[in-house]
Amino acid sequence: MPLLTALVLLAFAANSLLCRWALSVYELDPLLFSALRLGSGALTLTLLLTFSGRPALQWRDVFTGAALLTYALAFAYAYLALDTGVGAFILFATVQLSLLVVSHRQGKRLQGLALFGVLMSFTGLVMLLLPGNELPDPGPSLLMLLSGLGWAAFVVLGQGSSQPLRDVQGAFVSASLLLLPLLMVWLFWFADPVTNGLKNALPWQGVLLALISGVLASGLGYWGWYRLLPSLGLQRAAQLQLLVPVLATLMGSLILAELPDLLSILAMLLIISGVFMALRLRKA
Repeated sequence: MPLLTALVLLAFAANSLLCRWALSVYELDPLLFSALRLGSGALTLTLLLTFSGRPALQWRDVFTGAALLTYALAFAYAYLALDTGVGAFILFATVQLSLLVVSHRQGKRLQGLALFGVLMSFTGLVMLLLPGNELPDPGPSLLMLLSGLGWAAFVVLGQGSSQPLRDVQGAFVSASLLLLPLLMVWLFWFADPVTNGLKNALPWQGVLLALISGVLASGLGYWGWYRLLPSLGLQRAAQLQLLVPVLATLMGSLILAELPDLLSILAMLLIISGVFMALRLRKA
């Protein structure tokens, strides 16, 4: 279980890097990135599911698919205009607070030092992601807020999953189908001729990054997350996800060969310590 948890959190961090890489460096359209990400994830999970049973959509998949699509699409468009640190802060703060509110309403309340651990990790999140950033534009900020709410809904809907592979496959297929009308509108908008529009909008490097995100970091990563959720619960899930910005910062530093500054190191230590404290004391 600890190994699966670590792999899932690494997949989440990789998703953030892959998305920013494809959108910022190779200028892949956010709608196309989301379509490739969700579609490749749906195809991969469907192929895996055929080995254990026949895939069949259920009404519940419409809701998980809508939540997944809201998260993925709003996330991609928000990052076009938001600074990376500000965007990540809005996303993870929204997810953290949403899951804790739902958990509180379910009767699972944080108290004492466990609550202190949550506040410590949240303080570290502010220190890691916000220093030196200007106030963000309201439009992209609302999009990232919507993305966080979509992901929180996806997590809440998955907390009782008894068939993780089938449930995540249904969510990805439903999200892809819900995105299809928007994709058709996009294709007609870029038509005249369609092929030239697609050729200019589909750099192969960006497409490759979107497929890696969809197959590995999203499809397989979210399957692992749904396997973990029933045993984690919403409070622990909320806390563990605060480790994702830490992992993303470290991965980005390795890729860019840039060492984090002292404030970032202190912030990451606060997040890790706070998460450890909240999880250990809650378990005790």
